[in-house]
Amino acid sequence: MSSTARKPGRPKDPDLEARRRTEILDAAALAFADLGFASTDVQVIADRVGVGKGTVYRYFATKEALFLAAVERGLQDLTERVDSAIADPNADPLGLIEIAIRTYFRFFHERPEMAELFIQERAAFPHHHRPLYFVDDEACDAKHDALFRRMVDSGQIRDIPRDRFFSVVGDLLYGTILTNLLTGRPADPDAQTRDVLDVVLFGILNPAGRCRTNGETS
Repeated sequence: MSSTARKPGRPKDPDLEARRRTEILDAAALAFADLGFASTDVQVIADRVGVGKGTVYRYFATKEALFLAAVERGLQDLTERVDSAIADPNADPLGLIEIAIRTYFRFFHERPEMAELFIQERAAFPHHHRPLYFVDDEACDAKHDALFRRMVDSGQIRDIPRDRFFSVVGDLLYGTILTNLLTGRPADPDAQTRDVLDVVLFGILNPAGRCRTNGETS
């Protein structure tokens, strides 16, 4: 019997699992957006990554789990990107709102497949859908409150209900990215940011119009 010790195998790459998971999620997001959830076979995703179908199932037990993981990662990426963009505690609060809106629009301009996935999620998993950044949930509550209080304390905006502000802005932004997708219209994130800010911050009424809505005469 040989006394020669068995040579160790090639050490595992500690980052391989994370890289492979990212590759699968990237391919899945594009495949689901192109083909739709119901029509996408996991084999298509495996082929795009260059792995076997079984490898995909080792990371995600079902097609449903893979789809929802792709949606969740997209939402996480969006949240992290906006949070990073508005992290400066000394910045002008209204300036931060502009930065946040522009970052939001640029995210979906760069990754339109995520807008498609959010639509499919609402249709296929109506009870799973989570709010998109500007709409309050428990995780966003504290940071939204801090930002809104800074805007009010700056003396630049009226002290309206915070939830009302973020709900209206969130619906407007979400509707914009869905309209971009569904109509196929060219989307300029900077131009759409300017349009949203112009209407939200300045409204559509001139001083005479505001007087009339308040029951006053000019």
